[in-house]
Amino acid sequence: MTGKTSRVSDITTNYDSVVKGSVSVYSDKAVSFFGLPGYAVIVEPLRTEKQEITVSIEYSDLTFRMSDGRGLHIEVEAHVSKDDVLRFCGYHVDLARKYKREFVTVVFARKSIKKPFIAQGMLRFEPQIVYHSDYDADELLGKIVNQIKLGIPINELELIHLPLFKSEKYKPEELLKEAVAIVRDLPADEDTKMKLAAMLIVVSNKIVSKDILDEIWEEVRFMGLKLLELAEEKGEEKGLQRGIAQGIEQGIEQGVEKVATNMLTKGMTIKSIAEVTGLSLYRIRAIKKRLAAEG
Repeated sequence: MTGKTSRVSDITTNYDSVVKGSVSVYSDKAVSFFGLPGYAVIVEPLRTEKQEITVSIEYSDLTFRMSDGRGLHIEVEAHVSKDDVLRFCGYHVDLARKYKREFVTVVFARKSIKKPFIAQGMLRFEPQIVYHSDYDADELLGKIVNQIKLGIPINELELIHLPLFKSEKYKPEELLKEAVAIVRDLPADEDTKMKLAAMLIVVSNKIVSKDILDEIWEEVRFMGLKLLELAEEKGEEKGLQRGIAQGIEQGIEQGVEKVATNMLTKGMTIKSIAEVTGLSLYRIRAIKKRLAAEG
């Protein structure tokens, strides 16, 4: 680690990929998070690697089978253009052909063109657009705090994306700080806390100033150090006692590896995991090999 600024820069380069990654990691809570009425529960991810047909089509990483037999295809796009809708239509048709089932396409976006659909002759394709502005951050923050007080499990996707949503009371950086404070006090293990904190910082990259991100990243690093110290007190340090700086870095790396492990178990491709986590393809393959050996 060369300094706090470079570290923040490293972890905030792939907003879309990390948002996709967070939905994949917590796919069991995605239907609730997107407020999809009457949708069945997600059962499993569907294979998403590139398929060679007449042209090369790269499937979305977020395709799932639901318990009612339908497929769910989720896209994450900051600004939805006409070309994006055409691309999503191609994915939708090809997925329906490949898996021989009805698919639903949902797009999670900040903004969109005025008419986000295709109507050409007999063809009509209209994905369901879920906007950041559809969520009330103030109401959501209150709900999360109350759930924690009552010991009710939260939906991590709501917490991760909290700074993106509309608020009458807080600025985005204030929502980010509130969310990080919640993460710090969650009744969860250190890997989970570091993963959630890192995802929060990444999704806030486009709406929070770099100086604020630097400041909050320092808080996250300190939180990682305190978690390591707690593990040492419990006799669970596992070889992490190599000095403060090295301890912080290694704790963060373990958190990133935990994210990669979760994504592998969710069926995400190695390439996508590399984009989200910043780990090398070689390292991710090694994790995958270890998981296979553990069986």
